[in-house]
Amino acid sequence: MDVRDPFPRRTATPNRLLPWLVEVGRTLPGLARSYLPGPALDSRTRERVLLAVTEVNGCRYCAWIHGSWQEFLGPSSPHDAEEALLAYATACAEAGRPLDAGPLGQVLPPEAVQALRATVAQIEVSNLVGNTVDGLLARLTRKRPLDPLSTVQEIAVVAAALPLAVPLLAAGGLLRAAARLAPALPRPELPPGGEANLLVHLLTEAAPQLLANAVLRLVVVGSPVTLVVGVKAGRTTATVRVGRGRLALENGIAGDAIAVVEGEVEPLLRFASGELVQELRNVRIRLQ
Repeated sequence: MDVRDPFPRRTATPNRLLPWLVEVGRTLPGLARSYLPGPALDSRTRERVLLAVTEVNGCRYCAWIHGSWQEFLGPSSPHDAEEALLAYATACAEAGRPLDAGPLGQVLPPEAVQALRATVAQIEVSNLVGNTVDGLLARLTRKRPLDPLSTVQEIAVVAAALPLAVPLLAAGGLLRAAARLAPALPRPELPPGGEANLLVHLLTEAAPQLLANAVLRLVVVGSPVTLVVGVKAGRTTATVRVGRGRLALENGIAGDAIAVVEGEVEPLLRFASGELVQELRNVRIRLQ
């Protein structure tokens, strides 16, 4: 940091932006795929990475937007590779440049490594731009030296980012409102006397993940009508009743089930245990 400039955060100078813009260009396919169905990094893991980088850089705007996203998506169980993901993201943020991601190939497939690199580069650019807004405000309020050339550069950065920043901040507000309005996940009601089968127990463990999304809880758990869905995994069956603030599970397929979801036990086991898998990719839905 320039001793003549007391502003403590890195802002969007050409030298700081260039490495990250090059990295965005190199990993652009991974960035695009990370926002399509079946991404290499699930959305909750991606938000953790974004917030880890933001914590290092101190951008309050990105912290608010992605904190809103994380609150909207809900909590999830950490997976084995997450520590390596966050360590890489934090190291890049502290270095201020992209680092070699080669060692991550030992714990992640290539498409996940590319998605991680793209995610880190994307949030680094956003952090620098957000910090530039605060840096410009500090100049205009005389908390920083009013350097004419730097001020013009910062105004140009802010003007270029404004059309994207305003919708993102608005979206963050909507997500935070949805998270506030959504009901909490109710305590699952199980068959009495320890009679619940394996599938009922697995669905109970998976419920916090499946209903973590705030809008899903708002629509499904808060519904005035109880939704009855049968689940078949291998030879085991169960019924889920959700709505009116209740979540109940029972053995077998109930006669009033409106649909049956069919799949295998192994993906559900992995999902319930918090492993990084492509969730629900092998299920089939059969209407009753």
